[in-house]
Amino acid sequence: MSAPLFSVVVPAYNQHKFIDSCLTSLQRQTLTDFEVFVVDDCSTDDTGEQIAALIKGDDRFHVITHAHNRGVSAARNSGMAAAKGKYLCFVDGDDWVEPDFLSTFLAAYRSAPDTQLVVCGHYGYLAVPSPAKTYNQKDLIANINFGTVGGFSWNKAFIRSIITTHHLKFNEDIDFLEDQLFAFRYANYVQSSEYVPDRTYHYRWRFRSNLAHIGIPFFTARRKMMKILKQENKQVLNEDWNNQ
Repeated sequence: MSAPLFSVVVPAYNQHKFIDSCLTSLQRQTLTDFEVFVVDDCSTDDTGEQIAALIKGDDRFHVITHAHNRGVSAARNSGMAAAKGKYLCFVDGDDWVEPDFLSTFLAAYRSAPDTQLVVCGHYGYLAVPSPAKTYNQKDLIANINFGTVGGFSWNKAFIRSIITTHHLKFNEDIDFLEDQLFAFRYANYVQSSEYVPDRTYHYRWRFRSNLAHIGIPFFTARRKMMKILKQENKQVLNEDWNNQ
């Protein structure tokens, strides 16, 4: 069997209220050549049972179950390790996507075959509207730092071979800004990227969870992330950013 065009990784932990809308939105994709790995990170509610019922009979969907709770980075890593698609996307278990989420990414890659990353518009958290744009590496990094691209994993379609060739993973030792760290690591191998303004991803703002990461926790996590990148001596860190 040939590999699918897209692999989608869905980390899920205690998503009783939201996993239905998340997986249903993926089942309704207009592009059908994809696989989904739902990673149940040892949920203590009925998330596992809901997943099993929702994907029954749909062989595009697969479940990976952690024996103990390991965190979102480990869940994403487990899904990545199993993925076989040309392109790789992430959808959080409490979010949902438009039916053209995957087809919009594919159209962008086909219209710009030399690009190494496609970013979509989204609804919700820190959405910064912008017209369609091609970013070089420097501008991409600036916009991952603060801007339209953002440090999220879920508004991007990555090329999986770049990830596997350079052994990129989410850092399981941090629990905040782990997706921005991954985005910076990936950007180290990107010369050109496309931003598509179509808002195909719905980020669900969860007040208590998101509020806990504002202020001192954010700046503490950011300093930790920058320290990790500097230790790795990534070329994406220009002089100005190193001096922050």
